[in-house]
Amino acid sequence: MELLQRYIKEVSADLVIDDFNLKNVQLKLPATKHCWVARLIEAKIEKENLIKTKKASKKAIIKDVICASPVKISQAAAEQAAERHDTILSITNKIKEYDLVIMYLEKVEKVLHQMTWDCKNIIEINKLEQL
Repeated sequence: MELLQRYIKEVSADLVIDDFNLKNVQLKLPATKHCWVARLIEAKIEKENLIKTKKASKKAIIKDVICASPVKISQAAAEQAAERHDTILSITNKIKEYDLVIMYLEKVEKVLHQMTWDCKNIIEINKLEQL
């Protein structure tokens, strides 16, 4: 959740628009979009890596459970034991966190996409106020 909290703070700084920084925001908008889309892709890659790590860890734990069992244990029972292992639970929690981060970054990307229209509307409002 630390990553999500950090992103929330950073996005709130990137989304501030007022009369004084309007031109600066407009000029930086393509770079800002690129930054957040890159973070979205990084989060998706990290989630896929965690899924691969979970599968590999689960296989190793299942093998250990079967070998360590004093009696013959079924594959299904070993899989259930592996799912309750601390390593697997930790990786599962990280995957859930990355799901939230990905969902948040997808929404941020949509907001940044609409920000061009927000800047245009602010300019139009400023023009109308000057008349």
